Amino acid sequence: MNESSKFIAVAHWVFRNRGWLPIPLMVAALVATRPLGILTGVGVAFMLVGQVARLWGLSHIGIVARSRDAEVKKLVYTGPYELTRNPLYIANIVMFTGLGLATGGAKWAGTFLLFFIVYFNLIVRFEEVFLEHRLGEIYRSYRNRVPRWLGESAPVHAASPRGTLDDRAKMAVRAERSTIAILLVVTILIIFRAVTVG
Repeated sequence: MNESSKFIAVAHWVFRNRGWLPIPLMVAALVATRPLGILTGVGVAFMLVGQVARLWGLSHIGIVARSRDAEVKKLVYTGPYELTRNPLYIANIVMFTGLGLATGGAKWAGTFLLFFIVYFNLIVRFEEVFLEHRLGEIYRSYRNRVPRWLGESAPVHAASPRGTLDDRAKMAVRAERSTIAILLVVTILIIFRAVTVG
């Protein structure tokens, strides 16, 4: 196994375990929560912005994004996918950075930002290899037009997504029920911890 395939194997392992890997860091952040202050509110606002961005992305990609396995039937390049190839991961980075800010201030926010940039970059590298293998030239063309993270993108001339905006929004909220519930519980825990340590 060469160095590149070892890297992809590690990235695949991170991808398969992405549901639980952040949990120890989240628990550590909650334990380290500082007294209630302005950064608590700013951090919670970041978390909410990240959740709204996730809902926007899910209203275009659908529930396939919630799968623990690498599976894709078609390339999605509408909505936020016209601006970045990874809007859900950008939203996650914003949410986790907000969690760090709400619990431990700027130092924790910086730590979370750095950690989750590396973490999601690993996941993305695996997904890119998978998508290129699965979709070939369609994915390569999309990859050449739309940045991995942020930057200038070329028009993709995407067709409108199927279904009405209302139907897609409802589907996104249904798909995100567990994430929304976790966000609510974590926010309550942050506020409770911040009030009790103060």
